[in-house]
Amino acid sequence: MNFDKKLAVTITGTVCLLTTMMAPVSAAIFNFSYSGTSVLDPNDIVTVAGKLTTNPYDSATNSYEIVDITGTRNGNPIESLLSPGLFLDNENLLLAETPALDEFGFAYTVGGALYNVFYTYDYLEIGEQGYYTGYPLTSFSITPIPESSLILGILSITALVVIKKNKG
Repeated sequence: MNFDKKLAVTITGTVCLLTTMMAPVSAAIFNFSYSGTSVLDPNDIVTVAGKLTTNPYDSATNSYEIVDITGTRNGNPIESLLSPGLFLDNENLLLAETPALDEFGFAYTVGGALYNVFYTYDYLEIGEQGYYTGYPLTSFSITPIPESSLILGILSITALVVIKKNKG
């Protein structure tokens, strides 16, 4: 084995080891988006996109606790995540299976109005703006953002394969 291959194997092994050691202690970040149409007015459409930051995965509950939120709702910035129980019994849990939310979901504020996103037979958003609004969601997506250490590990393995093919 020549020097280039030994170096690539050493770097890849070290990065993979560090990646597996780091993963369990870090928080997870998820991209999320959804859209829907009001039950009262078919011209009233909601579009939301952002990021959810969670505590590490909890195997006892098979979920992640959402601790922060950023993004926009109809172009207006999401101001804050509401503490559990503050609006429609929100729990702020992201389930590690489908559906991604339970019947209590997560709640947040935009422009002083409160919103709760949850799942009961389908994904829904309920809002309170001095009156209640309801949006059955026509699209709903939550995807994890890979950690940079995982990406570094994948790039290292890719580099090893490229070196091997070029030398072989």
